[in-house]
Amino acid sequence: MPVSGQIKIVVIADIHHERNESAVSSSRRTEIADILFLRAVHRINRMIRPDITVILGDIQNAPTLPDGLKQLEQLRETASLLKSPWLIIPGNHDVPPDQFYSIFPKPDETTDLNGVRLLPFLDPDEPGLNAARSGRDLTRMRQARAGWHGQIITLQHVPVFPPGRTNCPYNHVNADEIIKVMRQNGIVLAISGHYHDGFKMIDDDGLCFLTAPALCKPPFSFLEIDLAHDQITVTQHDLRLPEKLNLWDMHTHTQFAYCSENMNVLKSMRLAQDFGLAGLTFTEHSGQLYFDNNTYWSQTCLAEGIASAQKQNERMESYLAALNTAGCRPVNIGLEVDCCYDGRLLARPPDCDRVTYLLGSIHGLAAMKNPQVDPDAVGDEFLAMVSRLVRSDIDVLAHPFRVFSRSPFKIPESLYDPVIGLLKKSGVAAEINFHTQTTDPEFVRRCLAAGVKLAFGSDAHNLYEIGEFAPHLALLRDCGFDGDLNEILLNPGLSPSP
Repeated sequence: MPVSGQIKIVVIADIHHERNESAVSSSRRTEIADILFLRAVHRINRMIRPDITVILGDIQNAPTLPDGLKQLEQLRETASLLKSPWLIIPGNHDVPPDQFYSIFPKPDETTDLNGVRLLPFLDPDEPGLNAARSGRDLTRMRQARAGWHGQIITLQHVPVFPPGRTNCPYNHVNADEIIKVMRQNGIVLAISGHYHDGFKMIDDDGLCFLTAPALCKPPFSFLEIDLAHDQITVTQHDLRLPEKLNLWDMHTHTQFAYCSENMNVLKSMRLAQDFGLAGLTFTEHSGQLYFDNNTYWSQTCLAEGIASAQKQNERMESYLAALNTAGCRPVNIGLEVDCCYDGRLLARPPDCDRVTYLLGSIHGLAAMKNPQVDPDAVGDEFLAMVSRLVRSDIDVLAHPFRVFSRSPFKIPESLYDPVIGLLKKSGVAAEINFHTQTTDPEFVRRCLAAGVKLAFGSDAHNLYEIGEFAPHLALLRDCGFDGDLNEILLNPGLSPSP
């Protein structure tokens, strides 16, 4: 018997990227596959942290298109963002292996991690979208056991499983022979892709067979496999939110943000539907709509206020016009209003009246500019600004303590209760936000105990972030909340549309 190892593997299969808007279909979302892949990579890094990530083929949908190799290189850049080691094999939709591995790193014939040996295979195609394992690779399976006392897992694009055990129409034409070699050599698990529905793990007298669903097919899933002490646990992670949650993204940026990476109002609205949101609200930085890039980032505008805005830099009309042209309803239109050092909003009151939702945010404190920084002065200024903000008809206090997380200061927990008191008195919601930050569970617990409304915000500056609320939902679970989200969230989707 092989010695039990312990390993956490993430499996991504069938990305099927194709940058072709006309290729849109409900069953294979090739035109957003690069966004799905990026979203998966960031979730894997943040929430799963596996020992290895394996990508099992069909990275592209139509690799022979004129920019096919360029798109493949871009997908390789996304894969390189993985913080875990990763291994990739091509599928039947991909370019030939030699060309594929001129862009991606070619895996070794064996990869050993934590007492587990991984065997990747590039099995040649057979009619009917099936495959066959060559004699050489059957020998590789036998040789993998020689001198290795740990467990062995095979990786392939086309499924391997005992014929007749599932309704998957694809298999290896010599599956019986492959399974015989697996049994003779103590190979415990075969992990595959290719079949877009995937199938749950089959246990055939101690041999296990698993096929991952396609990332390109709703609900846009990948698998987490935990192998420990001869036990295999499989968890499916969906990038699409369950629609029954009726979640609304209260904090989404646009192409007007200086810090936008690829935002676009129309694409954002479509992605909100793809990701299972009830809707979203666009909330562009007010300071970025009134001031030029340098003035905004230097925080000069926070010191000088809205009166210092110059007409040639103003883009408020363009922002509102873009939302209108995109067919946004009032409920989709908002602003992230910066707070000046004196506590006033960095926005003209008539412009605030033209949007439905205001998110107040503190991006800078004058006391932090002082070379001799006094922590007490910083805390006092912060509370004074929050007090002024919540009296300014804002709906949400955006990322409440981010100004501390981007400074040398630790967030003073002594500020939690005073801030919560101000939010409670004014009826302003506290945002849960994970964009370049974390939200402290203790602050959220206290908000829940005090009856302060919460708001989910992605703070999306990249399209993959829209409605990425897996961290938000996990945070609430960690806080012990298992009730009705409708009771604790500020959610325009639960109210009559303005």
